[in-house]
Amino acid sequence: MSSDPKFASFLGSTLIDDGISGVGLAVFGMVVSMTSYRKGEKWAWYLSWSMPIGILAAQLNVYVLTGSIMVIYLTAAFTIVSLLALLLPYRQFFPRKSFR
Repeated sequence: MSSDPKFASFLGSTLIDDGISGVGLAVFGMVVSMTSYRKGEKWAWYLSWSMPIGILAAQLNVYVLTGSIMVIYLTAAFTIVSLLALLLPYRQFFPRKSFR
């Protein structure tokens, strides 16, 4: 901070903005999950794909800033769990149609 206070101030405000938007996204995701996703509405399933994609992009940005390989491990684990959570209930949202 002592070498470049303007950059430190910018970085601090950027992290605060990211935190606020992250909390907003999390609350919105919880509301959709507890209401429409449980009912099996298709739009909620499609919207739920934005969560892991957004978090993946944010974590890759953290990796670029820090260079920590641990971020990649955590991102991979989160992505795998998220994809399983979205793909396992696929038939609830898109039931097979019988042609009789």
